[in-house]
Amino acid sequence: MKRCAVFSRWPEPGRVKSRLSPALPPALACDLHRAMLADALEAGRQSGAGERMLYWSDAPASAALDRGADPGLELSGFEIRAQTGSDLGERLARAFEDLARASGDRALILGADCPELDGGALASAFEELARHDVVLGPARDGGYTLIGLSRPAPALFQGIPWGTNRVFEATRERARAAGLLVLELETRDDLDTPADLARWIGARAAGEPTPARHTLAALAAMKLVPAGA
Repeated sequence: MKRCAVFSRWPEPGRVKSRLSPALPPALACDLHRAMLADALEAGRQSGAGERMLYWSDAPASAALDRGADPGLELSGFEIRAQTGSDLGERLARAFEDLARASGDRALILGADCPELDGGALASAFEELARHDVVLGPARDGGYTLIGLSRPAPALFQGIPWGTNRVFEATRERARAAGLLVLELETRDDLDTPADLARWIGARAAGEPTPARHTLAALAAMKLVPAGA
């Protein structure tokens, strides 16, 4: 079974995309986060996964239990779950225990920080998991945009300096030390800081295409890119 999961914080102004300040005030940063998450969910729908999950962090209890809280997103096709664990490593390890629980399973987890990830990229990552134990999508800031496993590997997430520019490097070292066959995917940019935002807008001004239609629409509504760009 192919399973695709998106990890995301609940969209609440002041609690998401805070590093975009002062370029964007909290309400607009939250709008951008919600749009980027919509693009990540769309990529998941187009990935070829047989099952799809959205793992919330910091969500109201009603969001995980009965969708009583509304994040302002189309969530069809996704099972809603809560992230559990004391840090990101533990949360990822626990999720992969559910996602890759049987022989032959392939599991991908991505965040909502890289709007350039599309369904084709995820489908290719799934195919590579037929030949590799781990696929890693490096982010230019030293993290990773996605991670895929063909079986649970909790040691992969232990002792990682989360939130630093060594996350990808440390994860790759852990995988190799565990004897896991690793494939590195294309390096992509996250959209976390004002510099990232300026670079992303500049690429659109230069005519570079993007699959991130929701992110593009949100920035057009903020008049940061031309409407219809």
